Parts: sequence; structure tokens; C-alpha cells
Amino acid sequence: MKAIISSIFVAAVATAVAAASPSTEPTRMAGGGIRLDSLNISRGGGFVVLNMTLNLDSLDLPANTRLVYTPMLASSAGRQPMPQIVINGRRQHIMFERGDRSGLAEGATVVRRANGRAQSLPYRAAMPLGEELAEYDITIHEDLCGCGDSLDGNNYLLRRRRKPLMAFVRPQAEALKERHIDKTAYIDFPVDRTELHPGYRRNPAELDSIINTINMVKADTNLSIRHIEIHGFASPESPYSHNDYLARERARTLKDYVRRLVSLDDSLFSVAHTPENWQGLAAFIKGSNLDSRNAILAIIDDPNLDPDTRERKIKTNHPDDYRFMLATWYPALRRSDYHISYTVRPFSVEEARRLVFTKPQQLSLEEMFLVAQACEPGSAEFNEVMEIAVRMFPHDATANLNAACTRLNAGDAKGAKPYLDKAGDSPQALNARAAYHQLTGNDEEAAALYRRAADAGLEQARTNLGNIK
Repeated sequence: MKAIISSIFVAAVATAVAAASPSTEPTRMAGGGIRLDSLNISRGGGFVVLNMTLNLDSLDLPANTRLVYTPMLASSAGRQPMPQIVINGRRQHIMFERGDRSGLAEGATVVRRANGRAQSLPYRAAMPLGEELAEYDITIHEDLCGCGDSLDGNNYLLRRRRKPLMAFVRPQAEALKERHIDKTAYIDFPVDRTELHPGYRRNPAELDSIINTINMVKADTNLSIRHIEIHGFASPESPYSHNDYLARERARTLKDYVRRLVSLDDSLFSVAHTPENWQGLAAFIKGSNLDSRNAILAIIDDPNLDPDTRERKIKTNHPDDYRFMLATWYPALRRSDYHISYTVRPFSVEEARRLVFTKPQQLSLEEMFLVAQACEPGSAEFNEVMEIAVRMFPHDATANLNAACTRLNAGDAKGAKPYLDKAGDSPQALNARAAYHQLTGNDEEAAALYRRAADAGLEQARTNLGNIK
């Protein structure tokens, strides 16, 4: 018999996946006589499933020869052999049928090779693998003597699954940590008047909310108030000029009242006003089922109408809806927004670690990142800090990238996807998206993205690419 040697190895693939794509390069065994036409490895439900087809067309097997192939699942839990594949020459198969099963395990797939004929051997086997085991190898041992010896012979690597390497990014430092609080108060003024009565209607609760919010910022020694703006809005009824006066003067009155009670310098305050809150009215209408909804919105959006003409046209053409809006929505249009701008002092890692779970809004994204770096990578605390960071900075590409990396490190591709969508296009983001495709079984797309990230100089991507070529 000609010497039987191994020749081509299947490309190693580096990650644990829910479904693996077929190998892009066939394996030849038995000195080239056996070709692996298809290879598919999938994982789910606590099992790894191996599907492959052995093409025997080129195999010329002597009558007294037996080839034994044993697929093997290897992980940190140990090595588990799968059912064997036995290919017999003519005489060996006769002996097998007469009961000679020496060296063969139960459940083997046994076939007689018919030399000179086209012949394929499909194979399928499933082995249990705990969900906590993310890394494993599947190999196939080639026993050339047919004696069941697992030490001698050739070993082929069919698939290697390793967790891809992630590349976290340190956020840029904030030169000045500026924060703000935006709230709305509904202060009741007497009709057509600008004087403020603290005990009038709902004013006690609304004024207390403004004062308490400012005093809360003022009392925190980590914070420094830079500016407070009070913006007054009037509703659209009555002449525009009168509404302009009411909105402006009511905002000034409220500012003076608040400034006295919080004992802050007048230079920290400013006022602004909107004479008629048409934008707020349009928002109410859009969310309603008014009969004249679209017609009223068309009047509001008409650029050729001045405010008084607009109000008069709605009142004349749609009197019932106007009365409803006047009684139901107009009171809410008369509001006072207040915007508090403040800065936060910088913190050490030890200080930030105490604040990240209690007052994360006071930390910069970089400070949160440094807290995470002080934790064990992949630990519950590390992951939670990264999740807090992306909640506090939901539109920041770096925060989204790092949150995605924590999910991918845990094998949670689905959880990583929303963050990846907002992670930008840096080499680190390309590497993370490639890992996502690996974890979802698209090795071809993963390789393309790894290649782009590797070309940009990212070492983790270069390593990951080498594992799936």
C-alpha cells in the first residue's frame, strides 16, 4: 500500500459561536485519497454538532487495510471522543461482518470501500458541551493501522473556537466637566398680571421645586454653579404684543424671587422669553384626535400668517376645537423652564469608584473608564461600570464601543449589537463588529472587518484574523 500521509489542515477558527460556517478549504486525508467535501459545526442547546461528508472517490484501499477516524471534542472539561468512522478494505469488511470488532468502539459508522467507484460517506455526531465553555477544539484522529491506537497516526484540526480579543478605548479627558439640569415649572400668575404670589394655586409646590433643585447643586461641594437661565412662555390667546410683555416680565419676576431665596449673585442669572408657545400647542395637537387636527396644524405652519392672524383664523374656523384647546392645553403652555449650568471638580480613581454607583452624572467618561480598569477585567463590577458609562453618555462612540466589548467578551452578541451601531468606525470598532460576526457565525464578514482593522495597525485584529483564516 502506498504511504498514507496527511496533507492539508482545515483553517483554525478562533471563537465560540452559535453556528459555524463551513470550512473554506477541504481537508485531504489518507495521503490525499479522502477529501472532506463539507464541514459544518454548530452549537446550541448544550451540544456541539459536527456534520461532514467524506469523499472516497480517490481512495484506493488495499483489501486487508482498515482506516479508523475518531473525531474529538477538546475543551477545559477534557477530551471527548465522538463515534468513530471505519473504512474497510474488502477482506477487512468481511472479517468485520463475521464479528471482528477489535479496537472499535460502539456506535461506529462502518463502510466498505468499493475501489474505483464514486463513494461519499456522510457523518453527523453531537457531543454535550456546557454553555459556560466558550473555547474548544474539534480534531479528527487518523489511525492508519486500524488498531484503534489513539497515540499513533495523524491528527487534523477541524475547528478551533477561541474568544476574540477585544480592544477597549480610553476616552478623551474632559478639560472642564460641564453639566446641566433642565426642568419646567408651572407658575400661576393672576390674569394679565406679572406679580408673583407664592401661595397662589399650585405655586408653593412649583416654587419649592425650583429652590430645592438650585440649593441641591449649591450645597454639593463637588459642584460650582456657573449660570441659571429662566425662560418664560405665554400662551397664544390675546394680542401678541401683550403676550410678549407678560412672558418677559413674568420671567424677570420669577428670576428675582428665586435669586433672593437661593442667595446667589444676580450675575449668575439671565432671563429669556417666548411670547407665544405655538410649538408646545402644535405638539399637543399632533398627539390628539381633534376633528380639525390637520387643518389647525396647517394654519400654525403657514409662514404668511402673523401670530394674531393665526390665532384669529383658528378661533373663527374651528371654534369648538379652539374652546377645547383653550380650556385643556393653554394652561400648560404658560410655563417657566429653568436651566442650571454647573461644573464638577475632577476626581481620583478612589473617589470616582465611590461615586460611580451613587452619582455617576458627576464623573467624566474617562474617570469611569479608569474605575473599570481598576477592576478585574470581565468581572461583574467591570461590566457594570461600562454599562453605567454608556447610560450616562448614550451617544458617545467610545462609551458604546466599550460597552459592546464587554458584551462580546461575555459571548453576548445580541446584547452588543445596539452598542455597535453607535460605536463609530475606528479600528477598534471594526474589530468589535468582526467579533460580532464571528459570534453569529459569519466568518467571512468577520475576516473582512478584521483585515481592515489589522491594516490600520490594530494588533488584536491581526491576531483574530490569523485565527479564522
